[in-house]
Order: sequence, then structure tokens, then C-alpha cells
Amino acid sequence: MENVWKGLPFVIFGVGGQAKEIKVLIDDINQSNKTPVYEIIGFVSNSQDDVGLEIEGIKVVSTNDNFPEFSKKYKLLGATIALANPKWKEQIVNSVFSKTDNIVFPNLIHPYAHVSTNANNELGIGNIICAGVTITTNIKLGKFIILNYNSTVGHDVVIEDYCTINPLSAISGNIKLSKGSLVGAGSSIREKLTVGEYSTVGLGSTVVKNVDDNKIVIGKAAENLEYKRRV
Repeated sequence: MENVWKGLPFVIFGVGGQAKEIKVLIDDINQSNKTPVYEIIGFVSNSQDDVGLEIEGIKVVSTNDNFPEFSKKYKLLGATIALANPKWKEQIVNSVFSKTDNIVFPNLIHPYAHVSTNANNELGIGNIICAGVTITTNIKLGKFIILNYNSTVGHDVVIEDYCTINPLSAISGNIKLSKGSLVGAGSSIREKLTVGEYSTVGLGSTVVKNVDDNKIVIGKAAENLEYKRRV
């Protein structure tokens, strides 16, 4: 599959395990094209102590705070946010990218992800779709969403900005994942439900009813964690 970019200079925000995986994802995208799509020039960290360190053979070249100045070296620079925490992603967008005007945010779609191209799907910017992900029909993705390895998204689903869906999660049809929600690995969500803003579905949970904003739910029936603590 060909891409409009030809060796676009590119940075990855984050220095943890997620960032390492996204570096591999970008390598796989490059290898699947006749010419490299992205040229990874470095990682960006929240800590000055990380600058100069190497991760997977690529240096940490800037901090979040210094990035607007660093980016001036480039006419056009690509970026992605390789962080699972939705609030951290949103913070970077609001505090860093708002101070730049030469940054683009491609959707990174692994060659082995299945995203139907003729199924009325809508994708925002800066999304990461990993290997093994399946996206079916009439899906609306916001911006800076991570769909991690082997997760599935059913028909007529809305996933709002900054959400993270971790590996092996199953999102059934007609679901809304509200802004900043996070779905833990191996979780399932029943059809026609809404997960509220900035809520978390815990590892391996089964969600069978709506989740309010700013809640943590966990377990086979995805009980409210705050309620369990009170009893």
C-alpha cells in the first residue's frame, strides 16, 4: 500500500514500552512500502534526564517543553503520541502541539490491521491502529486514539478523542466510548452501551451496562470499583 508521505521526518512522544512498540509499527509500515514513508528522527520525553538516551537505536531528542523550539528545525514534521494514558495524550496536545504550526499527525495503521476502506468509516488524526486490529463498518474515530494489538471494533461504533483500547479487547456494535476512556486488555463491552468520559474498564472485564463519567469498573459484570471499596 502506497502512502502520500515519502520519508517524512517523524518523532514519537513517549519513551516507555508503548513507544517501543510504535517504533516497530512504523518500521513495519516502511517495510511494506516501496520507499520509506517515515524517517524516525527521535523520541520526545517529559524528562530532561532522558534526552540523549537511546531507545531501540533511536535517541531521545527533546523534552515536551522544548519541543516547539526543536520543531523549528523542520519545515514539516510528523508526530504521534505513544502513551496509553488518555489524559497525558490530551495534555500534550493542549500544551505542546498548540504552540506549533508545522506538525502533522498521520494515522499509523499497521499493514496487518484490517480497516475496511469502503464501509463508511471516519478517522480523525493521530490515531494508532496496531497489528491484528479489525475495524468493520460505519466506525467513527476521533483523534489520538490507540487501538492496540488484536482488538476488534464492531459496527456503528463511536470512539472519541484520546481513548485507548488495549490488546485483545472486543468492542461490540453500537457502542460509544466517550472522550478519554480506557479499555483494559482482554475486556469485552456489550452492544449498545456507552462508556463515560475519562472512565476506565479494568483488565479482563465484561461490561454489561452503561458506565458513567470518571468511573473505574472491573470484573465479570464490570462492577463500580468505588462501590466495592465502600463495602
